[in-house]
Amino acid sequence: MKYHGQEVEILTLKKVFGKEIAEIKILSTGELKSVHFSDLSKDKDIPAENEIYFKAIAGKIKAEIYKQTLFSPLESSVIPLPHQILALEKIMSGQFLRFLIADEVGMGKTIEAGLVLKELKIRGIVKKTLIIVPKSAMSQWQAELKKHFNESFKIYDSEYINALSKTFARIETEANINLFKQHSQIIVSMDALKPLISRSGWSKEKIEEYNNYRINSVLDADFDLLIIDECHKVGGSNPLVGRFLMAETLCNAIPNVLLLSATPHRGKGDHFRRVLKLLDADAFSDDEDTSLAKLMPYVVRTEKRQAVDYEGKKLFNKRFTRKIEVHYDDELHKKQKMLYEAVTEYVIDGFNLAQQTKNNSYAFIMLLFQRMMSSSTQAILYAMEKRYEKLQKEKDIFGQELTHNPADEIDISKIRNLQNDDDEHFLNYDEYTDFDQELDDILNETLVNYEVEQSILKKLVQKAKDCMSIETDAKVDFLLDKLKELKAEEGNPDLKFLIFTDFTATQYMLKEVLEDKGGYYCDIINGSMDTDQRLTALKKFKKETQILICTDAAGESLNMQFAHIIINYDIPWNPMILEQRIGRVDRIGQKHEVKAINIMLDNSIDKRVYEVIETKLTQIMEQLGIDKTSDVLDSTLEQDQVNQLYLNSLLKPDQFDEISEQWLSEIKSKLLKYKSTEGILPTMASKDISVNKTDALKHSPLHIWLENLTKKYLDNKNITYELILDGLKFKFPGYGENIYTFNIKDNIDNPIPEPVSLQHNIIQTIISEAVPYTESQNIPIVKLQNFTSCKGFWSLWHLEVQNQLEAIHIIQPIFISDEGDYFPAYAQDLWNKLVQEDNILTCTDVVSGEDKSKYFFSMFEHAESILHSKYQEFESKIIANTAKIKQNKERNFAFQERQMNRIGIENIKKFRLNKLFKEKEMWFSNFDETIQIVPKLNCLLIFKVEE
Repeated sequence: MKYHGQEVEILTLKKVFGKEIAEIKILSTGELKSVHFSDLSKDKDIPAENEIYFKAIAGKIKAEIYKQTLFSPLESSVIPLPHQILALEKIMSGQFLRFLIADEVGMGKTIEAGLVLKELKIRGIVKKTLIIVPKSAMSQWQAELKKHFNESFKIYDSEYINALSKTFARIETEANINLFKQHSQIIVSMDALKPLISRSGWSKEKIEEYNNYRINSVLDADFDLLIIDECHKVGGSNPLVGRFLMAETLCNAIPNVLLLSATPHRGKGDHFRRVLKLLDADAFSDDEDTSLAKLMPYVVRTEKRQAVDYEGKKLFNKRFTRKIEVHYDDELHKKQKMLYEAVTEYVIDGFNLAQQTKNNSYAFIMLLFQRMMSSSTQAILYAMEKRYEKLQKEKDIFGQELTHNPADEIDISKIRNLQNDDDEHFLNYDEYTDFDQELDDILNETLVNYEVEQSILKKLVQKAKDCMSIETDAKVDFLLDKLKELKAEEGNPDLKFLIFTDFTATQYMLKEVLEDKGGYYCDIINGSMDTDQRLTALKKFKKETQILICTDAAGESLNMQFAHIIINYDIPWNPMILEQRIGRVDRIGQKHEVKAINIMLDNSIDKRVYEVIETKLTQIMEQLGIDKTSDVLDSTLEQDQVNQLYLNSLLKPDQFDEISEQWLSEIKSKLLKYKSTEGILPTMASKDISVNKTDALKHSPLHIWLENLTKKYLDNKNITYELILDGLKFKFPGYGENIYTFNIKDNIDNPIPEPVSLQHNIIQTIISEAVPYTESQNIPIVKLQNFTSCKGFWSLWHLEVQNQLEAIHIIQPIFISDEGDYFPAYAQDLWNKLVQEDNILTCTDVVSGEDKSKYFFSMFEHAESILHSKYQEFESKIIANTAKIKQNKERNFAFQERQMNRIGIENIKKFRLNKLFKEKEMWFSNFDETIQIVPKLNCLLIFKVEE
């Protein structure tokens, strides 16, 4: 019987005040209703063939679901690579979901985290997720989670939090409004969330209010999954730094935690243990034990050398790196050569003065001046003019010549304004900061002998202007020729180039020259641009711009694998920064051999440093069997030591060989130590990284089945649809007309159709209406077309063996001939035909009356007999798992209790613990009832086959 088109089961039928009332159960939803019997309609005399196809396909999809141990790969627009599938399996099989994903750079850690997030949501474990990332990566995370997993996240940056907190503070309510309860999926930057301990000029009350709208609100919002990207940045130099306190507080309160970092160790054991303690403070106490066995249950790591693509080939292509020395032409670059020599003399004198007066800030300026001179005339002119203006301004203010007082020491930590990161600071230029910005800050604090220096600077500025008015920089001339040569080599006039420079003055100069003289369409990305501006420039580079000129501050977190040629216009004297630049294009999805061209002036200062850092260091790493493209250098090289090496090349050329050998010896020692520290991170076994599972996903027919299921359902409901270029266009009940695509992996870049996966509401609605048959329903009689007929009954059965802790399913087709014989192969073949082909059968009549119940129960008995061994197998598995589940649950409750007891905010701690204790008491009090095994056997589809 049906009620408003829905299959129902009549539970009771009685007369009340003369009215015939039926108690019914709507089979698709389980809803119970009392209705007039006259509102019920009988089954069609002869059911439509589309209903049979629809139920056969629905059964096939359910069977596929029950075979899967992981669902998120089916629900994403990306086919996970073999190492990503392996990582997902390990994470989801853990006793607790608290893991460090430590894959090397470019291996797709964001995708792995997205797969885990999706899997947890599908299983109903996670409903609220908080992702903490560096500010520069917020938009990228948001875009990738939407693109690949159709998960929408709200970005909470500092400006948004400040605006909301001010708004909520003005609203008068009995209870404070929690801004982190306004969205269930949030991305927030590290420094927008970390708690304040103190701040100059702030009262205790203001600090408490600040923290209340941040870390305290997050704790109260009850998130159940926390993801921290670049988690090495929260390790801190000690347990009291703001970022670590934030991470520790949240990891204690949130049950599921994913930490992501390619370089979690960084050569510092105490820092590494602090990161690990975020996962399990008891397992990783302050002792020295971070052995492989201890790390194994918590760490997922795949190295680049292990990674393979879908065909089992190496995932990363070979690189081609070439150093090119640019010579000053005696005629074309005469003034540049003279300027270089004059600036070098000024730098050496200035650095000697800085050493005598112990002025570290001025020493840093001299270092940058020399680097700027190697970059471009424009860069050094900009720096010298800024320096001259600063000196003049101070003279005007004080009205007299000032000399530096050695007692006026400058706090060199101000050079690296890393948003109060509390980490130790070095005399260095950070790899993610534009040097010009640092220079401006330092110039505001440096005092020297004005008259002498202004006189020198005035002459140098004039030399630089003369040079620029007459000559083109030697490196620019070379670059213009090299770009033409590369386009010819590649046979591509539209070839894209990614150019890196250290200085924004050089960046803007290059853009102007390349557009005016080369006719190129160029764009820039630097640290002064916000995230949206960077992403806009990146999108333009992908679609139309030929050249993108970047600084390192802008290159962080951006993926550019659609280009494959990198030109390092300025060489950073840190090999890891060079690797990170190349890593912007040498990523998953790169189809070409990556070409990296390192440009340097033919001068002895730079050549000596390059020989040591690029050539000799590479040889040492090869001897030790360490791949330079890995993240080892980031853990072993410190920028201040690299700077010192550069200074020694400038100031002590006669001693440079001895100094550099000593430095290389120290680095070699650190690299050896690496092999016993970060080198002990457990990695995936290469033999386990197989293409078998990705093959199954790559060739999965699920999207075809979902589309056919939808079409047959719409046909059965007499709902029209139109197949167009972008997908299937129809108006589903309760929805507006829309275009849908079922092949979400191939349509990833098409914004027009709405992606439809297994978890989509439309599919869930359709599958819910594929209700089981009951003995009261008519059984269709069919004739088969283009398929060998055998008289008998074909049926599809769903066996579910479950208790309240787990369930095991199987869907089995069964064919019993009129003679009572069981033909399993015939049953399976006919099911496949129903799923794959149209017009396989025609409904001619129905089995009705008393016969339908007799035949239905006869088939039920056959199904019960055939599936009896499966029932026993499933029952044994569930019984065996029960003790393990109970033990794991006890450990889980105990672990959560220990974590919650570490929450520093007393009222939140009490609330969380009370909630946990109630959940624990209820779970164990109901345990005996929970483990009772209940089998279910339902008929999903049945029909009689006539010859």
